[in-house]
Amino acid sequence: MNKLDRWAPNWLVIKINNMAYLRGCHVIQGRVIDLGCGTAPYKVDILEKADEYIGVDWHGSLHDQGNVDVFADLSERLPFEDDYANTVVAFQVMEHLPEPAFFLSECHRILRPGGALFLTVPFMWEVHEAPHDYYRFTRYGLEHLLKKTGFSQREIRETTGFWQTSFLKFNYHTTRWAGGLRRFFWAPIWFLGQLVAPLLDRLDGHPQETASYSVIARKPGKGVVTGDS
Repeated sequence: MNKLDRWAPNWLVIKINNMAYLRGCHVIQGRVIDLGCGTAPYKVDILEKADEYIGVDWHGSLHDQGNVDVFADLSERLPFEDDYANTVVAFQVMEHLPEPAFFLSECHRILRPGGALFLTVPFMWEVHEAPHDYYRFTRYGLEHLLKKTGFSQREIRETTGFWQTSFLKFNYHTTRWAGGLRRFFWAPIWFLGQLVAPLLDRLDGHPQETASYSVIARKPGKGVVTGDS
């Protein structure tokens, strides 16, 4: 799991990502391929459920800290055989790929029948890791791409509502004025906003302005419904 620093301006987004993992990790089993693994923050957690973990990332990744087992360009054909994995995960990766439909088709190809894809993607988020930041996905765009590439039992969930999205954007924006001793002024404001925002979202109950989505989908196979869901 990602560790939280409660005085950081973005601890809430770390918590959001951790919660998204916890909600979706029930699909993890067998051989797991983590595409765009970076620092592999969930490797230990995945191995509590899986038989094997394979971290994949490209040479020159900004996040590689020795967790990459296979180096590959995720924009090209993946170096795995058909029906190779039980589970494929990709956390905050697909926005950095110029051809997301091709990427999803490759995920489908390397999954065994009945295998699960589990991914997260940003929606209302700043440009990051430029120039390799190409897309933001709505739930309808995700549904279209998953259906187009053959996935069934598609479950798409907003990870936040308006308030968490807005407070996080405010915090990231104000870090530019928080150098030196000024951080002691901003840190309590950041902390209180991140503490209150989830409560406001629960009261609001309107998920249209989410920071990100979590997605679970299946490759059709034995015991898996093939129609729309």
